[in-house]
Amino acid sequence: MKLRFAFIPLFLLMISVFFVAFNSPKKVAIVDKKISWGFKRDANRSIDAVVIHSTYNANGVDSFSVQGVLEQFKSYGVASHYLIDRKGVIYRLVDERNVAFHAGASTLPDGRVNVNSTSIGIEIITTLYCQPTEEQYVSVAALVKEINSRHPLKYVKGHCDIAPGRKSDPWNFDWTKFNLLIQ
Repeated sequence: MKLRFAFIPLFLLMISVFFVAFNSPKKVAIVDKKISWGFKRDANRSIDAVVIHSTYNANGVDSFSVQGVLEQFKSYGVASHYLIDRKGVIYRLVDERNVAFHAGASTLPDGRVNVNSTSIGIEIITTLYCQPTEEQYVSVAALVKEINSRHPLKYVKGHCDIAPGRKSDPWNFDWTKFNLLIQ
């Protein structure tokens, strides 16, 4: 009889370890690929928004080339904090503490216009004619969840939401799927 009751605390411990392991935020794998353009240093900024963008390499044969996208960004003097390739690999281009030039002339729903100064930009490599991959959805959702754990977010918006009429990205983005993944 005593032996049977000895297993109850062990069983409860196993259940709690399982719960914590599967419900704790996972560390997102990020490849550092820091760039030297398209941002300014600002260690005192307050972040409460994420802007999701789409991009592709318009200058080469491979529309999904990470290097081609980076060369394009450099030619325009722009950058995002993160870039997600077609396989879901997340590249950190700019430290979050710095202001990346990704949003341009835009306005958040509360009327703030200096969006770059309070947001983190995430670019997903895709084109106007295809959807983001499943791997990209999983990666962008995991990244947004991790960012939210460091910077409580007020907004997660598409570029088209903050610059209507000027921008149409993220292209073919399934917000319902994304919202289910970030819950």
